[in-house]
Amino acid sequence: MAPSHTIVVDAGSYSLSETAIAGAGQRLVEITQALGDRHAVRVIARPAPDIVDLGAADLVPPSAAEPAIAAADAVLFFDTPDRERIELAVAHRKVIVGECRAPLEHMGYPSVLACPDPTGEHQRFLGAYRRLLQVAHHFLCRSQVERAALLSTLCAFGRITPPDMVRSWTLDHLVTTVPVGFSRRGLAAADAAVPRHLADFLWTGGIWAFFQPLMLVEAMAVLRDRGVDATAAYLHAAPTEDTRATIDSVAKAIADAALADRVYLRTEALPLSERDQYVKAAQAYVCVAKPGVENETGTRLRLRDTWLHGIPTVIDPYGISGDLVASEGLGVVLRDPSPESLADALQAVKTGAVAAPGRRLERLYETSTAAFADWLDEELRRG
Repeated sequence: MAPSHTIVVDAGSYSLSETAIAGAGQRLVEITQALGDRHAVRVIARPAPDIVDLGAADLVPPSAAEPAIAAADAVLFFDTPDRERIELAVAHRKVIVGECRAPLEHMGYPSVLACPDPTGEHQRFLGAYRRLLQVAHHFLCRSQVERAALLSTLCAFGRITPPDMVRSWTLDHLVTTVPVGFSRRGLAAADAAVPRHLADFLWTGGIWAFFQPLMLVEAMAVLRDRGVDATAAYLHAAPTEDTRATIDSVAKAIADAALADRVYLRTEALPLSERDQYVKAAQAYVCVAKPGVENETGTRLRLRDTWLHGIPTVIDPYGISGDLVASEGLGVVLRDPSPESLADALQAVKTGAVAAPGRRLERLYETSTAAFADWLDEELRRG
């Protein structure tokens, strides 16, 4: 079947390079892959020699953004969108879709806090977010919690009106929930990967200040003292401006505790195409955060690994991510996170006391984006 419409996807500031892509970029790519089965998709992203698999989508350099947007039927923006490209989509009267979350975590970035005017620096993120709220015709959310927060914000912005409520009390014509998941191409890549053991327990995401990565080092010291044979690794510890200080503190903690033979900090970039082999061979993933608004309002993208590979996650109780792990039986929720409680959970995994949750095919983006694709087709038919 020929593609029905052309969608331009703006990668904004996200890299789609094999060695630099992060969780948000991977979600963007996999949603793009799913949409490409039904629409012609073009992705605006910075060129790189190792761009990840975009499926049927074409790559467009930022220098060619305007003609690409002008020729599109709709433009899809994700977090940290390019403000100028938002204005191009407005000027060309395109259907605009935004997956946008309030830039809460950005207020704690070291690069922002180091500025003479942190509040002014944060406006770079806040301005684009506000503009997208004003002009988008439709929004995508990752969870019901994010949907509820977005609807309240849209009401405050005057984007929800009495005619909207008359049209639909659920406001599905304004917001579609596309839960964190994976694409069929992501599934195929995972199945094709040959497992390669790096460590028993993996810290699979970034090492940000609003997490508690040091707790894993401390828990591994507890396990050593208990005589438990176990290893751990931080899979993505290539330092950036906003993670370098935290990564350095983790490296120091490993050295101080003499755990170099048990805890590995991978500071070189890991190509996305090599990632599955390590996560498939792990016994559990670890993701422990601090209490905070970022974790209350956002779904952690690294849960993709558990839904895809069926391997348990050990997580804190602070927010929607811990609630999902508990309600869906995805692993262990630390009700009172500490090195000891984390060590208890990891020891339970080692002894087989924690059941593997199994793969969750309901998380396929080809399924969860169908309602949005239906809305888009109807919207474009209506003109």
